[in-house]
Amino acid sequence: MTPPARASTLFALLVASMGAAQTPEIRHRMETALIHLAEGNDDAAAPLLLEIVDEAPFHGPARLQLGALAVSRGEWGVAADHLRAAIEATGDAAPPRATPAQRPGLAWALLAEALDGRGDLAGALDATTEALRFAPTFVPTLLRRSDLARRLGEGDRAEEWSRDRIEHLETALEAARETARLAPDRPGPWRALSLAALGARADDLARCAARRATDVAPEDPGAWLLLARTSTEADPAAALHAAESSLAAGGARNSALWMLLGELRAFRMNVEGSLAAYAEALRLDPAAAGEMASPALDAIAAGDDEELLALLSERARRVPGALSTRFTIAKRALRLGRAADAVRELRALAAMRPDHAAILTALHSALRQTGEPTEADHVLARLGVVTAAEQSAWERSNAREQARRAAQAAFDRGDFAAAVLAWESRVASPAPADGPGRRARDLAALGRSLAALGRAEAALEAFERSLALGPFDAEVLAAAAEVAMSSGQSDAARRYEARAGLVASECHPASP
Repeated sequence: MTPPARASTLFALLVASMGAAQTPEIRHRMETALIHLAEGNDDAAAPLLLEIVDEAPFHGPARLQLGALAVSRGEWGVAADHLRAAIEATGDAAPPRATPAQRPGLAWALLAEALDGRGDLAGALDATTEALRFAPTFVPTLLRRSDLARRLGEGDRAEEWSRDRIEHLETALEAARETARLAPDRPGPWRALSLAALGARADDLARCAARRATDVAPEDPGAWLLLARTSTEADPAAALHAAESSLAAGGARNSALWMLLGELRAFRMNVEGSLAAYAEALRLDPAAAGEMASPALDAIAAGDDEELLALLSERARRVPGALSTRFTIAKRALRLGRAADAVRELRALAAMRPDHAAILTALHSALRQTGEPTEADHVLARLGVVTAAEQSAWERSNAREQARRAAQAAFDRGDFAAAVLAWESRVASPAPADGPGRRARDLAALGRSLAALGRAEAALEAFERSLALGPFDAEVLAAAAEVAMSSGQSDAARRYEARAGLVASECHPASP
């Protein structure tokens, strides 16, 4: 808990605790403890509070104070125990002779923080539900709720889009939108909304909310970095400006920022600046090497910076699966004439990735240099098979894209029957290389074509299949809602409209 948050919490507890019904002796201890707390003397207050709960285990005010103290110290288990006791002491089901806490909503909010600290995200999220029953507009709890739900949604990878994951992200978006409505002049709500939108892959909303965060807090490097991340594909120039602004605002210790700067500067053909940014990212976090493109790693290795070379070597030694880093070091050894070292490493890498054409090419060259023509010929033959497969895959991908363009052209000229046939062919035999996003777009295009032909039931089925792969696509949700409503499925239409409203690209919640 940050010092301002702790001071605010303890002040609220002081006021709440003074009104509780207590025996004279307990009241005296409580008042003395509160004075110590008000003076910042926690060490003097804690023993008095513990004496109270030893005598009266369900003394809600003392339990609440002890829980708040434990939260401020990061003692999550102790905090959870005290806060649960404070909650048990409050309400109709409280034990006999219990003294209720006067701020049960605050007890639940602090319990959410404690459970989050212990890693119990689901329990913490449930605690925010209870806290908001007492204080539905308490912004810190809403922000925690959005963060918890988003992390739960991002952590659920058993299925690409499980029901739980969708519900968690809906909760994250709802809570973030409410905080943005309640506190539009603070950056936290907009950052929460942007992060929740990123989790839902609602890119327009993520970028829009990040922009609002920078508008209200231009000194916040995190807000600028979020804007840069969300703008990289849509507007690389704006993304570069945002990344540079994050650096100027004090984000120089963030390796992720330097990585993004390296990528964006390379896009603008600023090779020297790009390499400098990648080098700084590597100094801050050697694991960044795993995210760098091979040309950047090769250029860093060619620069003969002893510090950077040592970082790469250490990463390769400690992380055997760091393929990019190990490949870079092997290529450097080959350039320096250490062909035997290169062969040894490249053999290991080729065993890890037998279909990696660049590794096979380098291994073939190294084997020729070390005078091992037989093995070199075997590698060359394997390379031929790999490159032929890559060429065939490229040709199939190109043919699929041409078919997609033809289907879209048929739709654009109003030949919806031809468009349906073309899209049905595409979705009936998806290529292994087509990711969920590509398949979702194909299904959505089929749905639009079917809707244009008046085949509402089939169109809705296509939209539902698309949403199973990308459940927060605002355009598909709107189209599905329209078709559902036109076919008399008003409940389904309302569900689609509600989710579409969560990811609408406006940077403010819709009016009630």
